[in-house]
Amino acid sequence: MDLQSILSKLFANAHAVGIEGVFQFAFGQDRAFWAEVSDSSRVGAGRHNTPDVTIEVAERDFLGIMSGTVNVEELFANARLKITGNMGLATLLPQIIDSARRGGMASKVAMNQRYPTPARISERISATQPIRREVPRIRRADLPAEQFRRDYLPHGLPVVLSDALQDWPLFTMGRQASLEHFAELQGITRHGDYVKKTFSTDRDFRSTSMADFIASLDNPVKPGETPPYMGNNIVPEKLLALIRFPEYFERSRFIAPRIWIGPKGTLTPLHRDDTDNIFAQVWGQKSFILAAPHHRPALGTWSTSPEGGLDGCDFNPDAPDYQSFPDARQVSFLRVLLEAGDLLFLPEGWFHQVESVSTSLSVNFWVNSGRGW
Repeated sequence: MDLQSILSKLFANAHAVGIEGVFQFAFGQDRAFWAEVSDSSRVGAGRHNTPDVTIEVAERDFLGIMSGTVNVEELFANARLKITGNMGLATLLPQIIDSARRGGMASKVAMNQRYPTPARISERISATQPIRREVPRIRRADLPAEQFRRDYLPHGLPVVLSDALQDWPLFTMGRQASLEHFAELQGITRHGDYVKKTFSTDRDFRSTSMADFIASLDNPVKPGETPPYMGNNIVPEKLLALIRFPEYFERSRFIAPRIWIGPKGTLTPLHRDDTDNIFAQVWGQKSFILAAPHHRPALGTWSTSPEGGLDGCDFNPDAPDYQSFPDARQVSFLRVLLEAGDLLFLPEGWFHQVESVSTSLSVNFWVNSGRGW
């Protein structure tokens, strides 16, 4: 099958996930194709006059992406796929690929639209449990996997495991010694007021060298500015040997781990994910503010899709507006400070707001835990 036909299949249903724009693919100096996506899609050969985003990739790697043998984020991290133009639109490429692989016609979803949040089973579970005032902190050596699976996992209860990264080369080698491992890797950074545009493709995304970004972490930002943040990037294969998958789940249940790098002051507002999460603090400190799943109605919760999954909140526990959200007075917020070397088990459904207290590098593992609720 020729490249133009492959691109036609790839973008045939892209509008169904709310994507609009012109994607240009350059497979070499003189070989390019474009896909124009709106209420329908059309694909053409050659260079487009006004592409929104241009993706440069070798034909072999592109075919690997389409066959499912190559990860598009991994290619980007290793600079084998280069992106120019609208990075916010480019970040939707994995979603386009996933939609094409699933096939079929889906109802159109408006990007950056807020939807009512469906209830979850985890809400019913947490509503029956005693009110918690703090998250327990236990040394990793004192909480074997069997006990974790008995006391925390089935009940969806958060816990901090301290002294948990001693077998991680990325942790034990320190920041300066590890910089050589970041050479030639790249990531996507968030700039500007990305807090108010949380989970929106309208954020200012940029392609950035990981090593250069880490080297800039101690540079001061202007008063009132939000510092840039390299958040939610895939852990490149080159770095996988420097981390360890937590022993609490089978390896097959883990989703590809993500890396988060930023200076003091980076912030992700209150939200919740749709899977269990194990969050590892490698450098620096991060503060978490948690709320149990059943507090959803009190927090001004909204979803990024009609089915829910990634749910944001309008309530800010650091600047509470009880006039707009009176029921939030009844929410028991738990504050957790993660130190370097800590692991946090954050069960599905738990709301969390995250802020870097100092220059920080973290790795998180979303996991399909198979909890039998």
